[in-house]
Amino acid sequence: MDAREAVRTARRYVSELFADDEIGRVDLEEVDFENESDLWKITVSFTRPNDRPELVETIVPGHPLADVTPVRRSYKVVNIDDASGIVTSLKHRRLAALN
Repeated sequence: MDAREAVRTARRYVSELFADDEIGRVDLEEVDFENESDLWKITVSFTRPNDRPELVETIVPGHPLADVTPVRRSYKVVNIDDASGIVTSLKHRRLAALN
């Protein structure tokens, strides 16, 4: 399988697995292939309804940051066997804290 196929597999898997959570915007973050294990490690991110913070506008009408409130994202690493195309695991990805 090539990288594009691995990414499609990862996005489809995450979309189907978390369908009941009504996730949005499944975005590609990283692609990594491990030669030793023949695994694709595809990192994707997405939003969930409970990850969307209330807009500042609802607290302070007319606030200049109302339209730029960041949306939190969930990050997952999908491991896919290169030969079979089967997803072997899904793990949560913690991001390093910003300084």
